[in-house]
Amino acid sequence: MKASGKLALAVLGGIAIGATGAKTIIAQTSTPPGYFVAETTVHDMDLYRKFLAAEPPISAFGGRPIIRGGKILALEGEPPQRITIVAFPSVEAARQWFEQPGHVESMKAAEAAATGRDFIVEGFSP
Repeated sequence: MKASGKLALAVLGGIAIGATGAKTIIAQTSTPPGYFVAETTVHDMDLYRKFLAAEPPISAFGGRPIIRGGKILALEGEPPQRITIVAFPSVEAARQWFEQPGHVESMKAAEAAATGRDFIVEGFSP
């Protein structure tokens, strides 16, 4: 094998090793996503719609809706009337959105219109 062929093989091998190492480092340092989950039973739909209209945008915190209402198929137990799941880049981003003054204020209408439970859950990075 010529010297230039050996050099090319060495360079390609180095690139492959470097790429594998970079993937490992990125996987070890990536922040797991955070998910806001709400189980809700609405008692006053008109007031609940006002809450939804007053909600500050989740996109400002990197959030995107995954589930917002929709049909629920109960497999065990009684399902809530409504489920909402919003994905955020991290648990901290979800918490910042949930604790912002605009959301806290809009929750007053939600509490008057509905009952339920809210969670922030840490996901995983594959």
